[in-house]
Amino acid sequence: MRKNASVWWMNPTILFAIVMGVVIAGAYLIPAQNYLMFYRVEKFIDSGNIWLAVYPAVAFVLGGLLSSMLNKGVKPVSVLPDAVLKRDSFIKFVVYALFAMTLFGYAVYFLIMVRSGFTVALFLSVIKGEPGAIYSIKQNFDKITGVTSFTNFGIAFTILATYYQCLKGKKTFLPAMAVVFLLTLMRSIFFSERLALMEILVPAAIIWISMRLKQGKRVPFVKLYPLIGIVFVIGFFGLSEYFRSWLSYYVHIYPSFWEFVVTRFFGYYVTALNTGTLYIRELGFPSIPFPYYTWEWLWKIPPGGEAYANVYGVRPMGLLDNILSTMGNPEFNNPSGLMLPYHDYGFGGALVYMALLGYISGVLYAHFRNNHTFGMLMYPIWMVGILEFPRYLYFTSGRFFPCWVVLLLFTLVLHYNKRKIKSWRLSGVNRT
Repeated sequence: MRKNASVWWMNPTILFAIVMGVVIAGAYLIPAQNYLMFYRVEKFIDSGNIWLAVYPAVAFVLGGLLSSMLNKGVKPVSVLPDAVLKRDSFIKFVVYALFAMTLFGYAVYFLIMVRSGFTVALFLSVIKGEPGAIYSIKQNFDKITGVTSFTNFGIAFTILATYYQCLKGKKTFLPAMAVVFLLTLMRSIFFSERLALMEILVPAAIIWISMRLKQGKRVPFVKLYPLIGIVFVIGFFGLSEYFRSWLSYYVHIYPSFWEFVVTRFFGYYVTALNTGTLYIRELGFPSIPFPYYTWEWLWKIPPGGEAYANVYGVRPMGLLDNILSTMGNPEFNNPSGLMLPYHDYGFGGALVYMALLGYISGVLYAHFRNNHTFGMLMYPIWMVGILEFPRYLYFTSGRFFPCWVVLLLFTLVLHYNKRKIKSWRLSGVNRT
């Protein structure tokens, strides 16, 4: 198997620079009247505060470039590929265990839906695009913290199952992957969680492409896949918005469906930057006594909930919600991943944080290219966080937590010293 096989758009520094460059430029250049017309919110980004977005983006890129220079000497290994080929039963056990946990999470999801009044009639109402159908499902749905989160094990399941099938050349887990895909598709439509679908499709695609390249196989038009991906994402976005808001409301406002789709899709990203700027303007930085937004997963570990408020007497999300409800548009409530570090660490701390994040991204990418286990497992889903960075700080979110914990534990088990736990020894596997 070839080492270091990759394409330009998989590089996190390049990808981040392009995504953030387009979004920052768009958010700044869109006229104020267009914000009011299309997004029903004032424009808060101007020449005096655009640097709030530019500086952290530059810090991330510099961190990524530094990582590229310092990690050129990473040597290729093959622990995960060897384990898949030589320890078939162990890998299958882990994959099926993750599949079972994912099904458990979705079973709880649908039980809650039924208990909350979900019926076939309501399902048909969503399909027909009747006003308020999707919102009634979301409003009545009451997640059980730590239980419904089991659905996020589907990410780790997809990553391991895809690697297994690529390395083995078999379709062992294809039926199970199809089940997870369909369940996730329903979740993305009924709960407007389009990110949930990205979390399984993007890693699967990245793994499939990278493994074919490493195996010396041809991937047609691979350098153009970002353009193909954009078309696909906008198309799916349009499909979900068709049922969610087009039929029930926006059909009477926009002259065409596709104008609505493109405007609204891009709007989720530029308004996030605009909203993040509003929060900084009103709250300053740092705005809370102790980091919360960059450690969200920690504060939300069950029982979580009011832990931060109980300790510091402040509800960080409450601060943002109050500003959003009075000065912004609650429909576009994303705070932008670029802006949140300011609230936790202030100006200098935010830039250091972003540079560190860029450096870590570069390390994961180098390890991904050279077949290091954790890099191979983590980087495909890490790319989702980079793509979503203009809108959302994915890396520190509660939904990402189950995934990276499972992948880290799997890596540790795979590399565990045989003298400590002999039963976990993977004989015949090269070690690093």
